[in-house]
Amino acid sequence: WSKPVHVKEAKGWIDPCPFWDDDGKAYLIYAFAGSRTGFGSILSLSEMKPDGTALLDEGRYVFDGNKTGHPTIEGPKLYKRNGYYYIFAPAGGVPRGWQTVLRSKNIYGPYEDKIVLHQGSTDINGPHQGALIELESGEGWFLHFQDRGAYGRITHLQPVAWIDDWPVIGIDRDGDGRGEPVAV
Repeated sequence: WSKPVHVKEAKGWIDPCPFWDDDGKAYLIYAFAGSRTGFGSILSLSEMKPDGTALLDEGRYVFDGNKTGHPTIEGPKLYKRNGYYYIFAPAGGVPRGWQTVLRSKNIYGPYEDKIVLHQGSTDINGPHQGALIELESGEGWFLHFQDRGAYGRITHLQPVAWIDDWPVIGIDRDGDGRGEPVAV
């Protein structure tokens, strides 16, 4: 481990995630906590030094969940696959939320949005804050948590399938393009 590096003094920034692009450029994506900033449900992206020691700009808003039906969007993770930039981000709050994926050919957007995992008919409420894992074999998985009150936050691992360059997490039981958690 190395000593932490303070890259930006900021109020209300939450859930930062670094991303290094194919061209060597680095970025930091993050959300805003409404309780600390007076606004929330917005994702922002800043260019960063490739060594991760400083931000190179003030950042740009890349998605506003308030305008798109994704309140309380947070916890963004940025990936690149098949020429698309994907932002995986939970929305709707921990107990009753869903997993949203944003997709664009440009890292700064505009982004299309789609709900790719929701509770559906399962008892796995609010599938929240996760990460995409792709194995060398091409197999995909999504790691997320479920809030169970006094029992804490339970970790789940869901299969990921790609259809028309959109992920479907879990199983799409009713054919609506949105996955439901696999309860095993």
